[in-house]
Amino acid sequence: MKLKRSVSKPNPQAAKKKEKPEAVLARQAPGMSFAFHPKDTSVYLAGTEEGLIHKCSCQYNEQFLDTYVGHSSSVYRVKWSPFNHDVFLSCGADWSIKLWEQHSTKPIMSMLSTTKAVHDISWSPYSSTVFCAVNEGAIELWDLATNTLDPVLIKVASKGIRFSSCTFAMNSNSIVIGDTDGNVTFYQLNGIGNGTENAYKGGTDSELHKIISTSFSERQENPAEGEKAAEKN
Repeated sequence: MKLKRSVSKPNPQAAKKKEKPEAVLARQAPGMSFAFHPKDTSVYLAGTEEGLIHKCSCQYNEQFLDTYVGHSSSVYRVKWSPFNHDVFLSCGADWSIKLWEQHSTKPIMSMLSTTKAVHDISWSPYSSTVFCAVNEGAIELWDLATNTLDPVLIKVASKGIRFSSCTFAMNSNSIVIGDTDGNVTFYQLNGIGNGTENAYKGGTDSELHKIISTSFSERQENPAEGEKAAEKN
């Protein structure tokens, strides 16, 4: 009797069955804030955790209409202007507040006055250039017609208080501030946003429109300097 050694050949089909399919990694940035357009309610803005702001439509669920690039971290709030419906504000964890015009994917102005995350912003219903913002340590009141570099008023939080949200009262020239302890506080404003522009509400003929037009004109005359100004503002 003779013994012959035989080597079994691997079955290619069996090997294919054992192979694990390649894993596909996909990540979609979570949405942090939303704002529907004041006139076209099928259009909305979505601020994301990665710092991008997407303009979306309820009619298109697989693509963005535009993507706005400017923030370097989470966007906590986006707000359309009640006076100029092409303009919106954003704020986020990168300490900045940015002013945008919806037809430009880069910010018109970038305002930085704190080293803390800006949690909320709110437009004044009485003046197109006035808005308030809150970070954990302070309330900031801005008037772009007066100063685009620094807030015109800062209210520092008392010890142990951390501000979290803000809005303007609709029936009086006041701001309403919420904090992390669940308290709501009203602050009366004097000499700021006195309601003289109510006649232009919803239009573009306002002081805000003039500021934006000036900013665009400066960029066209000197694009390099315009980009630097947007970063500094």
